[in-house]
Formats: sequence, structure tokens, C-alpha cells
Amino acid sequence: MAALTEPTLSELRADCLLASKLWGRTFSALTAITWREKGEEAVHRLWFQLLTRHQVGHYREGLRKLGIRDDEPPAVAAAKYHYFTNVLGGLDLEYVEESPKKVWIRYLAPMWTYAGVAMMAMPGSLRRTIFSAWHPRNGALIGCPRLGWVSTKFIMEGDPYDEGYFMEYDHDLGPDEIMRYEVASHTPECDRSKLPALDPVQWPEERKLKARRNYSAGYVRTTVEVLYRMFGSAVTHFIVGQTQRCLAIQYTHELANDMGLKCVGDAAGVASLFAGLLKACRQEFETERLSPSKYRIVLSTFKPFDPGAEEELREAWFAFQQMSARLLSPRVAVVRRREGNHEIWEIEDVGHWRW
Repeated sequence: MAALTEPTLSELRADCLLASKLWGRTFSALTAITWREKGEEAVHRLWFQLLTRHQVGHYREGLRKLGIRDDEPPAVAAAKYHYFTNVLGGLDLEYVEESPKKVWIRYLAPMWTYAGVAMMAMPGSLRRTIFSAWHPRNGALIGCPRLGWVSTKFIMEGDPYDEGYFMEYDHDLGPDEIMRYEVASHTPECDRSKLPALDPVQWPEERKLKARRNYSAGYVRTTVEVLYRMFGSAVTHFIVGQTQRCLAIQYTHELANDMGLKCVGDAAGVASLFAGLLKACRQEFETERLSPSKYRIVLSTFKPFDPGAEEELREAWFAFQQMSARLLSPRVAVVRRREGNHEIWEIEDVGHWRW
């Protein structure tokens, strides 16, 4: 694969970081709205199911793609898997090999999933559910019944980071032994010069950027799939609509600023914002200027979902565009309709205050 030119790489960098922010915040917001509307038990169940579902079909192939060799000790392989996948997703981690059979990882602050004060609003015990859904299952996924996980710190309970270690014992572990909690007041220091590194030939910046975008998109898709299984269509569409509406309220101006858009208070500006977000998220679309005050976007894809997604999900997702337009210009109307396999978005300055 030929190396990208710097202008092309710079454009890809901006697109992937923008998409990973949007989809990452969407994923976080879906879980937060579930907590708000359905309660603590529901958000614990959502996290557990989405993480166990996300593992299916990813783990073994992930080991290979990351260059983790079959002959590496199970604790090393498991820790490297979590280190590499999360670093590619945009998280900051530490990795310490205390021995080939005992390997530590730390998920450093600030928290990726719940930025800012959101971390303080979610249930403090949530990280225990999150870690119990993923890390203890590495032994079964990697084919080593002696491998377990020990959690020592949780950021949502006031520790400076999430921390724990993979341990290969000298005997097979039962279901109640694969995860333990341990109070550890002193743990090994990380030498950042010895952190694992991906093969730079296999993992140039272009591939890392695309992986970061895909990381966030994958979690959005899986979360909505689990919501359908947990609550059915009507509740899922309500949660999605609330998520998109609130995301627009909180992030429209920030996303416009990230894109360098200075004038977004008219139909042209709103259309530019929508087009920039669609491009960053690899959607297939065309933008048409129908008049100085009216624009049309013809959208052929609906990533990160399948093209056959329910119409009600598409309508709920469009709540972001509706709220964004209202925030940017109360004179701009935004409507959508379906025409065959396409979505048509029309953005028009109607010439008067709409609200």
C-alpha cells in the first residue's frame, strides 16, 4: 500500500478524530440515557451484554491483526490485546510485565467513556460490571483455563486509574475463580520506554486512524443491537432519539469549531456542518445547492448500521440534525424523507423565526 501524501494524511487524521469523537460520545450517551430512563440495573445489564457480545468474532482475529504471537504466554497475550485495542481506540494505558505469568494494565485518567463530570453521575459500581464482563473471559477466549483477572483499582470509586493484572495460575480455574478483587496499596511502576509497540510496517498511521474511527463506531452499533434485545424497538428508538437530541445540544458548537466552521448560522453553514460530519463518518452522500437559501443532501448509507435499518431508527437518529439546526439558526428548517434506498435531507432558511 502506497504511503499517503501529507495533505491526504492530514485530512484523514482530522476526519477520523472527528468521527471517533462523535461516535465515542454517542456510545457513552446511549449508556447514560439508559441509566437516566431505565435505572441502575438496566445500565449494568446493558454494559455486560454489549461487552460480551462485542467479544464474539473479535478476539481471536484481533490477536492475529495486532501481531500477538501464538507462543506468547497467555497473561502477556491477554494484556497486550487490551493494551493495543484500547490505545488504538484513543485511551491512555500503562502495561507492566511483572513476570511472564503476571502482567498489569492500567487505564489512565481522564475516563474515555464518561468525560468530565459525567463520570461522577454514573453508578460507582459500574466499572466492576464492565471489567467482569470482559477481562475474566480472556482465559476461555484464548484457550487457557489457568488464566484469571484480578482487579485492584477502579477510577469511578475514587482511585486514580483502573488497574488490575492477568495471572496464569498453576491449576485450572473454576467460574468463581477467574476474577478476584484485591486491595493493592503498592503496585509496579510502568517504564514507558518498555511499552509494547505495534509493528510500524503493519500499522502505519493511516491504519491506526481508521482503527480508532472503527473502534467507536463498533461500540455504537453493538450498543443499539443490545438495546433492541433488552427493550424492543419502541424503547430503543426513544433512547436513541433522546441521545441524539442531547448530543446535539451539548456538542454542536464544539464539533463546528473542530471543523473550523466560523459561519454556521444560515442554511449553507448548517449544510456544511452536516456534510463534514457525514464525510468524517465515511457516509456516501451528495450535497446539492438548490438556491442560496436551500440545500439538499442525498444520503446512500447509514453507518454504523446496516442499510436495512428500521425507518424509526433512522428518524430517531435524525434528532441530532434537527436539534443542531435549531441551535445554529432558528430560521433554518431541516426535514428528511426516504426515496428508495436513499435518505433526502433538505435544509432551508425559511426567512422567519421558527420558534
